[in-house]
Amino acid sequence: MFPEKCMKLVSRDRWLKTSVMFVALASNGSIAMATTESDAPDSRVDGAALDAAMQRTTGQVRFDDMTHDFGRVMRGQRLTHAFRFTNVGKGPLSIQGVHATCGCTAAEVAKGKEYAPGESGTVEVAFDTTDFVGRISKVVTVMTNERHLPDRTLTISATIAQEFEVTPPLVDFGDVYSREGATRSVTIKPVAGVKFAIEAMKFNSEALVVEQRRMESGNVVLDVKLRPDVTTGFFRDTIMVINSSRTLRELPIPVRANIRGSIEFAPRYVEFGAIAGSDKANRSVTLTGKEKFEITSTRSEININGTRFEDAAKLVKVNMVEHEKQRRLVSIDLVNAAGRAGSVHGKLYLETTDPQQKQLVVDFYAFFR
Repeated sequence: MFPEKCMKLVSRDRWLKTSVMFVALASNGSIAMATTESDAPDSRVDGAALDAAMQRTTGQVRFDDMTHDFGRVMRGQRLTHAFRFTNVGKGPLSIQGVHATCGCTAAEVAKGKEYAPGESGTVEVAFDTTDFVGRISKVVTVMTNERHLPDRTLTISATIAQEFEVTPPLVDFGDVYSREGATRSVTIKPVAGVKFAIEAMKFNSEALVVEQRRMESGNVVLDVKLRPDVTTGFFRDTIMVINSSRTLRELPIPVRANIRGSIEFAPRYVEFGAIAGSDKANRSVTLTGKEKFEITSTRSEININGTRFEDAAKLVKVNMVEHEKQRRLVSIDLVNAAGRAGSVHGKLYLETTDPQQKQLVVDFYAFFR
């Protein structure tokens, strides 16, 4: 046996199979050496080995089919399909989530369940065809706990036919002055051999008037009128036509309009940029009316870094300049007197004599240094 003080470890400091050399002086004065090997694990991770280990501890999903074609269907039908899968891995499999594109919904039958090796389950996919016509494909993404390929993509498709054509499919009034109103028409044309009749209609009667006319051809024309004095801003509604269809009993016809008031202002918002301490910046907003109007009062509110600054009048000064009878110039001074730096978002409220636009709101932005 070698004396302990004559042994020296010369292996590199790694968790690897290392060679250990023992050096000792023999009784005759010659040098004796011996080596042995350590079985400690290597600290240098073997990627392939780790991946293989992970695959042994997690499942692997395999779907019987990745696509499904419903073939020819009628608009209004609600389609469903169950995609069956099996865990072909060596560990437990879990479905961590499903994500469906517009028009689809998808749900695992046993959500949150762990599937043992060899066990099967299904992902149910539902598709509402109400808003679609023609050849359609939709995608559902299934997310699992797999290491290498955690996501799988399922595809459903269908050719959607309809009992009648709607032209145009959307009532778009575009820009409309609130005091004027507007009218648009929609034609519903049944396909050959189909009899179409309207039983009732649902819509926002405070903003719309809808009247129907039956033509000799069998077509039905809807005259859609946007009432005057609708509140300014973006208007959105849906005319729901209850009808004699076998598959689309409620035909939706979307309605859109941008209601403009008699007073308009530009720019729509104000950027002051960066303002140093105690400095101020000036910007202006021009108001133009179709008729004569007055600005009766103004007030403002300010948030700095998301926190409301109570004394907004200390920071915002507003002056009115009359260009013409139907035009006003609003001059705005923003003063950095808050005593703190940060991002600024504020609103300027202008009270007017216009009965439809009693209040105008101008957003403004700045940064206090």
